[in-house]
Amino acid sequence: MVITNDIQSDEQLKCLDYNTVDFITMPFQKATVKNRIENAIHIKDSASFYEMERMLKELPSNIYLKDGDGRYIFATHYWHHLDHSSNPDWTIRGKTDIDIRKDKENAKMAMENDMEIIRSGKGTHYIIEINVDDIREYFEVFKEPVKDENGNITGIIGLLNNVTEHENLKLQLKNAAIIDGMTGLYNRKEIQFRIDKAIENHRKTGSVFSVIMLDIDNFKQVNDCYGHQKGDVVIITLSDILKNNQPFFNGKFSAGRWGGEEFMLLLHDTELSVAAYIAELIRQCFANTLFPDMRSQTISLGVTQVKPCDTSDSLCIRVDNGLYKAKKTGKNRVYII
Repeated sequence: MVITNDIQSDEQLKCLDYNTVDFITMPFQKATVKNRIENAIHIKDSASFYEMERMLKELPSNIYLKDGDGRYIFATHYWHHLDHSSNPDWTIRGKTDIDIRKDKENAKMAMENDMEIIRSGKGTHYIIEINVDDIREYFEVFKEPVKDENGNITGIIGLLNNVTEHENLKLQLKNAAIIDGMTGLYNRKEIQFRIDKAIENHRKTGSVFSVIMLDIDNFKQVNDCYGHQKGDVVIITLSDILKNNQPFFNGKFSAGRWGGEEFMLLLHDTELSVAAYIAELIRQCFANTLFPDMRSQTISLGVTQVKPCDTSDSLCIRVDNGLYKAKKTGKNRVYII
């Protein structure tokens, strides 16, 4: 603030470009001077809010503030999943999540979550997955209520961290524990776990399911004649057939590598006749597959349905016996047991 005995000149007014908030010139009146000084102090205090906002923009986290109706007061960063103008003067102030977010369903959930915080006075912490513009991202969200000096809730302050790299690493570690590295199918431990859960659910609800065990015929000859690299190609080709056929059957089965060239399929909510039909389709598909520089290959399959007295072991032993009988009776066939 500048107090001067002179009339304001153009040169003096240039001080306003350097954060001077007011001029006071003669004639001086005590009440007027006092009032304008207090106003100047208030303006300067208010400016510190925007200065704080500017400093917070230097942090990688997005820090934001909303009023009691879920409208943004400020946000230190904008994200690609916000539907905002390319105009550099565009501001988030005064807008709600539904106004600006591309994913309206997620925006609605965010606002409902905000209103619950306003109602209950309890903060929250969660991780949200966002898929917008073919980009999958994960954000860690912290939200806490903002209270005035009387304890009344006036809004929400939030912190948003992009944890996509961390969540992707967690997903990779989880997949590594349950996925067979060569085939991309479940490993034996995971498919066994799923069969155990299916048995448990069958005992509780009586739900029906079936299993198929399959094995590549004469696989030792494939390795001996064409080499282990070609043998791997045969295994991977069969695995791809199993993966690609899951959507065709409405995702009813889980496929896993049981070991070597053996595979196990768990068919949820599937009776024996349907399981046998699926097994036959898989057999035909593999038998009709062409392998460059190799002869055609075949598989044998055993099929069974869960019985009331079954344990996981008895079920697996029975379907293994079905596979053995398919092999003993000529191979390249489905044996129902």
